Amino acid sequence: MRKRKNDKGSLLGIVILALLGVIIMHPVISGIIIAVIVLLAVLYAVANKPQTKDLENEHISPNAKKKHGPRGKHAKRPADELVASNDNAKPAGNDDGLPADYVVLDTETTGLRAQMDQIIEIGAVKVRGRNIVDSFDTLVDPGRSLDSRIVELTGITDAMLDGQPKIGDVLPSFWSWVGDDPVVGHNVRFDMRFFEAESARAGYTMPGPVCMDTLQMSRALFPQEKHHRLQDLIRRFGIAENEEHRALSDAAQTQECFEWMRRYMSERGGGFTTVFNASDSSSSASTAFRQHRRSRHFKGKGVHCPCNQRPDGQCIVEGIDKWQTVGVSGAAKHQDLFNRFPSSDEVWVRLLHGFIKTGKYKGWPTIQVWLDGEYAGCLTVLQTSRHYRQVPPEGGVSYAHFGARSKKGTYQLQVSFPYAHSEIELSQIKQVAHGEDDDLHLLM
Repeated sequence: MRKRKNDKGSLLGIVILALLGVIIMHPVISGIIIAVIVLLAVLYAVANKPQTKDLENEHISPNAKKKHGPRGKHAKRPADELVASNDNAKPAGNDDGLPADYVVLDTETTGLRAQMDQIIEIGAVKVRGRNIVDSFDTLVDPGRSLDSRIVELTGITDAMLDGQPKIGDVLPSFWSWVGDDPVVGHNVRFDMRFFEAESARAGYTMPGPVCMDTLQMSRALFPQEKHHRLQDLIRRFGIAENEEHRALSDAAQTQECFEWMRRYMSERGGGFTTVFNASDSSSSASTAFRQHRRSRHFKGKGVHCPCNQRPDGQCIVEGIDKWQTVGVSGAAKHQDLFNRFPSSDEVWVRLLHGFIKTGKYKGWPTIQVWLDGEYAGCLTVLQTSRHYRQVPPEGGVSYAHFGARSKKGTYQLQVSFPYAHSEIELSQIKQVAHGEDDDLHLLM
C-alpha cells in the first residue's frame, strides 16, 4: 500500500510539471486552463456553502446567541423553548404551593467547611407580592486572610474586609430584618449550615426559618438536565449569562429563577408540594413537582399504594406527613430486580443496619435496602450519617419509588426517610465480629 501511494504522488508531480510546461509555451492555452480552474473553484464553493439558520427565527435565548452562537454550549435548552410567556405575567391562580412574600439570601465564605470557614458577605432581597421591595447587603470581617482562590472567585479582598463588622454584630440585625418570612436560597442548606456554625461561635441563637431551595425545584422540574447550579439556571432561563459570585446579586438572580419556575409550573396547571422543616434549619426544603393535583411519584397526595407485600417491621415514616427521599447507591447492579416492578408504582422496602464490605469505605456503617427479600443497594456514607438513628436496631420498613432512568438507562431507587438528623461521626460506630456474624454498635 505504501509503494502504490508513492507511485500516485510521482504521477501527480509529472502531471503538474507537464501543465506548467504547457502554460509557459502556450499563453492562450494557459489562459483557458486558468479560467476553467477558477470556474470549478466557484462551483465547488457554492455547492459546499455552510447551511446557516436565521438567528431571529431560531429558539435560542439572546444571551446564549451572543456568547455561544446558535449552537452554543447553553443553547440546547433555552428559556423560550421551555416556556413561552411574558416575564411579568402572573399565574392564572394562586394554588402553586409557594409564598408571595419571602426573603432570598446568599452568602460568600472563606471556604466550603462551615465548622472551619467563615462568612465574608451576606446579601438578601425581601419580596412582597412577588416583587423585590428591600435589600440587605454587608461585608463581614472574618478575622483572617482570604485564600487567593476566594479573591479570584468573588473579587472580595482583605482590604475590603478590613474594618467591616464582625459576624456576631451582623447576625442579630440580619435575622431581625428577615423576621418571620420564609427563606429561599440556591442550595440553601450550604448557607444555613454556615449561619448555624457562625451563630454557635458567636453565642447567638438564630431562628429556624422555613426554607425553600431553588436547586431542588430545578431538579424536580427538569430531571433530564445534568447540572442545576445557579449559573446553569440563569443561562437556561435567559436571566443572565454569568453568576457574579457576590451575595446580593446572586440573591437577586435566585429570586428571578424562583419566580421563573413558579410561572413555568403554573402555566402547566400544576404547582409545588414544598416540604419544610422549621425545627431543623440545617435541612433545606424538599420541593417536589406536582401536576393536576397528583403527586409526582405516588397515586395521590398523601396516599400510599405499594404494589408489593409489606415486610415485617416498623415503618419509619408512619404518621409523618412530610418527609424526604434519599437515593440508593449501587442501583446499576440491581436493574433485573427493579425491572420486575412497574416503574410508576410505589414499593415497600426493608431497611437494616449493615456495613460496607468492599472498596474505599470497607467496614464503614451503612443502611442496607432490601426489596422483596433481595438486596437492592445501600445508602452512601454521607446519607448514612444523616439517617442512621432513624432505622431501629432491629430494622424498619419504608416506602420507595423508582426515579427517572439515567442516561445509561438505569432506574434509580428512592427511599422515603424522615428529615435528616444532625450528621453523626461514623467513627463512633464500629463493627464487632461475633464468629461468622457481624453486628454494628453505636458508641454514644
